[in-house]
Amino acid sequence: MSTFVRFFRWLFSARILKRLFIAFFSVFTLITVAWQFKNWRGRTKWETWKAEWEAKGEKFDIASVIPPEVPDHQNFAQSQFFAPLFDYDAESPEFNQARDRFDIKTPSSLRYNWRKGERRDVVVWESAFYESDLTKLADDMKRPHCRFNIRYEDGFEAVLPHLTTMRNAGSLFSLSSAQRLSKGDTAGALQDTLNGIRLGEQLRTEPFLISQLVRIAILQINFQTFWEGQVNHQWSAEQLTTFQETFQSIDLLAGFESAIKAERNMINHWFVSVAQGGAQTQGLVGELNSSLGFYSTFFFYGNQYQINRILTEKILSGIDVSNHRLNVHQFKKMEEEILDLKRSFLPFRYAIALMFLPALDKVALKVSETQVALDQAAIVAALERYRLVNGGYPGNLAALKPEFMTKVPGDLFHDHGLVYRIDEDDSFTLYSTGYNGTDDDGEFFIKGESIDFAKGDWPWPSAAEE
Repeated sequence: MSTFVRFFRWLFSARILKRLFIAFFSVFTLITVAWQFKNWRGRTKWETWKAEWEAKGEKFDIASVIPPEVPDHQNFAQSQFFAPLFDYDAESPEFNQARDRFDIKTPSSLRYNWRKGERRDVVVWESAFYESDLTKLADDMKRPHCRFNIRYEDGFEAVLPHLTTMRNAGSLFSLSSAQRLSKGDTAGALQDTLNGIRLGEQLRTEPFLISQLVRIAILQINFQTFWEGQVNHQWSAEQLTTFQETFQSIDLLAGFESAIKAERNMINHWFVSVAQGGAQTQGLVGELNSSLGFYSTFFFYGNQYQINRILTEKILSGIDVSNHRLNVHQFKKMEEEILDLKRSFLPFRYAIALMFLPALDKVALKVSETQVALDQAAIVAALERYRLVNGGYPGNLAALKPEFMTKVPGDLFHDHGLVYRIDEDDSFTLYSTGYNGTDDDGEFFIKGESIDFAKGDWPWPSAAEE
């Protein structure tokens, strides 16, 4: 009998098979115990951390970030221009009509670029076609509340059909104000600009990052007319006071903070839904759902812990609403945390965290740049009021208090204040040292045709470039 045959019979003998079975069962048991231990440890770590923060007053459920319902007659979202977006199917004529109501192909000459000191060329556009709608929309904004009928239970996959329409309407208010200003109708230009700003502010309590970005876009569009009227010295003292009060009332940091909390809690809602077998989503998240049968029991809670820890301890701690400060270093720490996860042993175990953690540094840059613009605009309005009374600008910002400004906003990133000086032509320079915190003598960093707000200073254009 050959050696191979003897070995084959020995290998598959009852005694050897029994030993192999025992060895396999032992290894399987060890893996299962280790698996369950890892899952238990991850869950314990998450629940312990969550309990500590809940004791501090933090809330991690989706219900805590959903805006309360309001009566229809007090709700701007029930306007005839927006209600059909939620009352009808996306394929219906009523939905399409509401979606396209304020759509206009804006000529390039009407686009805004006030940050670079460029005036907007006013050309004839079909303002009469939209005038009636804008009047009705302005009247709808007299309602004290705004809550769109969003399916918040869908979390971050909720459909937001109103945002494009809101942005289009904001552009129309800006175009109308530009046309009025070019004709010397400063009262009409003021009202249209305020209406555009107030339209964007209807989104201030909507807890989605994309909603806050659309809010910011509408603000930026409507800064153009205020800036042009300011550099042309067209606004009266009363109009400047109205602008100043409006700018000072807007707090983008509070909206940013609420949106991050909402994004975090919606992610938690997704985790709970997956754990209960109820998450039915599409796209990338849907593909992930289908593969979580193994993944969720092994690394599930570790990912939830990392997401909540990074957003709460690194990002939210860097937003100081009460002191009107944004700590840029906290966002850099988040970047370092994400890199650590990517470089860790078996980085695929953090796949969910790496997918869900958004690029918040770019959002923070947009929020802070616009908040600084609001602070500067309020100061500029006060400076113009001072000029109208005294025949020139003050030597320092402290001279604005208390007659023209109760409290002068400081720099968003530090305690040193905004940089201000009088120029040789009796105009002024006003700037923030920006995201990098370095004084670059009031100069933007231009990359190609655009401003790179991650570098350079953030000046208020004191004179238009021809």
